[in-house]
Amino acid sequence: MDINIKDIITLDDNNQYVVVSKTIYENKTYYYLIDKNNNTNIKFCYEDLGDLVEFSNEELMVKLLPLFWKNMKNELEGM
Repeated sequence: MDINIKDIITLDDNNQYVVVSKTIYENKTYYYLIDKNNNTNIKFCYEDLGDLVEFSNEELMVKLLPLFWKNMKNELEGM
């Protein structure tokens, strides 16, 4: 699956999401997504066999947020 920061994807809920950040943690790719039309609709997903799976494990999110931030910052600096 080739999804990158700034890509727009449509999920099963038929909403379009912007990929705000992407990171790899413990050999799994994770995504931070924001609904293109409703910025309060945020999703955290991981890649599993070509599908995106939403998760809500707060402990995992706390570990991932600094990684998302670092990758987002690097992307902005490269613009």
